[in-house]
Amino acid sequence: MVAEMALQLEMEVLGYDPALSVDAAWRLSRRVQKMENMQSLFSRSDIVSLHVPALDSTRNMNNADTLGYFKSDAVLLNFARGELVEAESVAKALSAGQLGQYISDFPVPELVGQEGAIATPHLGASTAEAEENCAMMVADQVIDFLENGNIRNSVNFPAVYLERSHTGYRLAIVNHNVPRILGSVLSILADRNINVIDMINKSMEDVAYNLIDIEAQPTDELLNDILGIEGVINVRIFE
Repeated sequence: MVAEMALQLEMEVLGYDPALSVDAAWRLSRRVQKMENMQSLFSRSDIVSLHVPALDSTRNMNNADTLGYFKSDAVLLNFARGELVEAESVAKALSAGQLGQYISDFPVPELVGQEGAIATPHLGASTAEAEENCAMMVADQVIDFLENGNIRNSVNFPAVYLERSHTGYRLAIVNHNVPRILGSVLSILADRNINVIDMINKSMEDVAYNLIDIEAQPTDELLNDILGIEGVINVRIFE
């Protein structure tokens, strides 16, 4: 989204993402130039905007070493996570003229009063528009789960989405994340000559979640047989 807005402003856009997903790559404009590493990105950019989570691998990614690659008049924007930036190194870079500006909504004591540092409150998620959008998103995702079994943004279940076909029935199966359970389920369906239209299987730590679209209407006997598989926790039907 940021890249697209920058392109609309007729900026030359460079990007670096070592974990770029296939879906994200499809959505990305061809006009975005891919950089091979952060150093090449920083050295060529007038404005750098950070969009990464705070992980062990990204914590303090902007430090004394990486800030040395920036242009002296470059602007660093950080509206992602405060932990991505080593505040003391930013203060030194600003004072030494190695960095033009640092703008963030994560105020820290090290940058209070520092020339070139602009800090704003971190309140983006508390605006009326954001609260309304979050409420609508939650309602839509709960409806999608209740009607189709799809799961998004769960803290203890994997993200699973399977488009519904116009015919057939859907089974949602929760099981312990151990081998052979999915194979046992498919064997039970095959023994009853029940054709599988589509399916998806995802896991998160100790839990696995399966959506299986089948042609025939599930019977109580079928559900009991699936529930009887060791490791199966729950089975739901969507018609």
